[in-house]
Amino acid sequence: MAGTTPKQAPSSHAVADPDEDDDAAHRIWTVRDLRVLHELQKPVAVVVSGVYEDPHSAEGLQDISRVVFQNAECKKQWGLPRSRAEFVEIHKSYSETERQMQRAWILKATQGGSSHQSWMNVSDFLRPLFQGVTADGPNYICRFDSKAIRVRTSPTQVETALMHVAELAGSVTDLRVGAIHSRNPLHTFLFNSCGVLLNANASALQAFAHSHAGKSFPWFPGHAGGTDLTLKSLFQEGAYPGGEEEAQSAYDDAMNAVFNLQLECHRHTQPRKSKKDGSTKWTMIEMWPMLDPVDASPAVLVKRHNITQQKHMELQLTAHQDALQKQNQELEQDSLTLHEQQLRLEEEAHSLTQRLEVILHDKFQHRKHNFDSDTPIDKTLTFLQGVIVGKVPPVEMALDLFNILSESDTDLRQPVGLEDQLLQARSIDSEVGQSMLQLLQGSARSSAPLPDRQGPRSTSRTNSSLSLPPGSPRPYRMDSLTEQNISFVPPALTTSTENMLLDAENNWQFDVFKFAEATPGHTLALLTFHFYKTSGCISHFGLDSAKLWRFLQRIESGYQMQNPYHNSIHVTSVVQMTHMLLCHGGIMQSKALGKIQLMSAYWSAAVHDFEHGGVNNDFLIKTAHPLSITYNDQSPLENHHLAAAVRHIFDPELAFLPLNFARSENLLMLRSTCINMVLGTDMKKHFDIMSRFQAAFKRAPPSSAADLSLQSASASPVQDWESIKPEDKTLVHQMVLKCADIGHLAADIHTHKRWAFQLEEEFFRQGDREKECGLPVSPLMDRTLQGGMTRSQIGFFNIVGTPMFKAMVDLFPDAQPMLDGVIANLRQWEESAAQAAKTS
Repeated sequence: MAGTTPKQAPSSHAVADPDEDDDAAHRIWTVRDLRVLHELQKPVAVVVSGVYEDPHSAEGLQDISRVVFQNAECKKQWGLPRSRAEFVEIHKSYSETERQMQRAWILKATQGGSSHQSWMNVSDFLRPLFQGVTADGPNYICRFDSKAIRVRTSPTQVETALMHVAELAGSVTDLRVGAIHSRNPLHTFLFNSCGVLLNANASALQAFAHSHAGKSFPWFPGHAGGTDLTLKSLFQEGAYPGGEEEAQSAYDDAMNAVFNLQLECHRHTQPRKSKKDGSTKWTMIEMWPMLDPVDASPAVLVKRHNITQQKHMELQLTAHQDALQKQNQELEQDSLTLHEQQLRLEEEAHSLTQRLEVILHDKFQHRKHNFDSDTPIDKTLTFLQGVIVGKVPPVEMALDLFNILSESDTDLRQPVGLEDQLLQARSIDSEVGQSMLQLLQGSARSSAPLPDRQGPRSTSRTNSSLSLPPGSPRPYRMDSLTEQNISFVPPALTTSTENMLLDAENNWQFDVFKFAEATPGHTLALLTFHFYKTSGCISHFGLDSAKLWRFLQRIESGYQMQNPYHNSIHVTSVVQMTHMLLCHGGIMQSKALGKIQLMSAYWSAAVHDFEHGGVNNDFLIKTAHPLSITYNDQSPLENHHLAAAVRHIFDPELAFLPLNFARSENLLMLRSTCINMVLGTDMKKHFDIMSRFQAAFKRAPPSSAADLSLQSASASPVQDWESIKPEDKTLVHQMVLKCADIGHLAADIHTHKRWAFQLEEEFFRQGDREKECGLPVSPLMDRTLQGGMTRSQIGFFNIVGTPMFKAMVDLFPDAQPMLDGVIANLRQWEESAAQAAKTS
């Protein structure tokens, strides 16, 4: 590269044209010699460049360039030279690849014996050197003639420098040639949006002329006869099996991909016939959208290259596959054997399913002796069903039911004696019972002093039910999204990200943390937008894609990065589980919900914790928080999530719903569905919703033994959803989001444990705030005592989680994989608890 030259030579004051080559390689210029360049009307700059060792930089190298001379025209166009510090600061903003390319270019220009011509982006090339070239200034392409010269920069030092002469006033052809060269110098054409040729480099013209030997092609406008070479003519060269119709279709697809869809690159494989032997050749046509540098109109850059050899290899591979297929036919007997084994495995799987049902039944029956979740309505329905089928219920049962219904404070939709069951059950730790009661009811005894516990909380989790596995990643921290970086379109996707999105469409145990690491700052927006698109909601309702994307980014920005649990990653997992229940759990297939409800479900899942502050409703109520005052202590968080998110729908910049939708009853239906779904996530309403859901979809009792046998043989419940009342369909909406909201119970064990401990940390932080406010610390929220929320996992699974997922699977059997995951995680907690009990 250009650098210091130790050789010294006397200066020469003779004036010479910098483009002369006779003695230029040996001449030593002085600054005085260079003053003659002031007379040129072109910008001229003489720059010394070098690469020096720098132990303080990441690469161990430091690029330094300095201007030793500029003529008057250069100063007029680009201003005075920058200082060394300014150069270094700007140069740091370039990527390592850009710096390596720049070094290679300087080396090539310096070593060449003659002038080196290049088309360069003025901003990229000159911004580190001159004060008048800024990042927000005009950005254009210019041709530079660069030549290495030797300059005496001090009385004792001679350095090699590059003299750059800029050609500012280029022709239309020059501008287009420069634009083409800067993108790809090989076999390149430039066409406008009508397919008219704007320019082409020499190699592209030669290749096209060679394939049309004997024909005359006037290449550019202005030649006699017009322009015969068009983008369409490139496609018409192909020897398509479908003839001109297939060629036209390929051309139309390409134009749509480039100018309408704005794909980064469109590729088309074109068959052609060899003139020599008539064999089939294959050409790859690659097309990149760009702007015409002359008038900034849409244009397309086209490159063609031969892929015949690659196609021949594909044909050879096909032939090899055919040979393998013949060999497989010889193994037909083995295939029959494998088929028999498959049938046997299916029978075993069916048997295991039946055994699982028995295990679940036994588990629920065992639970009945410890916690009775039946509400008064459930008990009444069970009593009446027995009467209908001819059973004589015991008098004690009738008296118990009479006494329950006679009590003035009986809540028909809450389990009978819920408070006493949770606080007096021997199988439930007292603090765990109070925590569950506060979660499900806002307990009447929550303010009572807690019993003494085991003392200070150990730093080890050996006494907890589960601990994070060694090597597990720390809880994820989100990047906040500000108004300034909300974009108008989704970001370009890498192949890895696209694969993750495909996985999210079909995986009941999707790795949301891995997805979040690959999509920082737009995890929730990207996945929700993807589901809106792939589900057909955008096209079906005519949603404004750009505004929908901005709306989803605004929603994502409302989730606080400091919340360990209630953050955008949790909400992303809820959106994904909502999708799985709707599209793979049998709900949409059964026609239980329509298209509007599908769109509503995605929206509700995305906003259901919007602007969550990391504390629960009880904290807001105890501290008389403004949200609690506003909503009269009735689900203040859930009401706020909804109201705050809905306001953004009516923001003109974010209003993605079309006017005909927003002004119709569809909007009222959408809002009603979303309100019911989000408000239903308040755990205080859990038993009310569960009781109504089970009552609404519990099959009618059989009226005869034959009906009973037929009902028992039924593989799954069949519902006539058109006859179901809207109120009962609303229960399905609510149950979908309720299951998705605690969907991590069905995740793989490592993901589930990670969420459990992040929720525990969020609870501990609320406990810290309660201490700061002088309030009693809520159960399981004191980090200084033994154990936290994870102590209540088995109780939460048995009382809330498993019955709810079981009820959902009873109605929609296709959701069985979700219940399988819940049962597997519950067993992990039970095994860990048993192991801890042995070692304590």
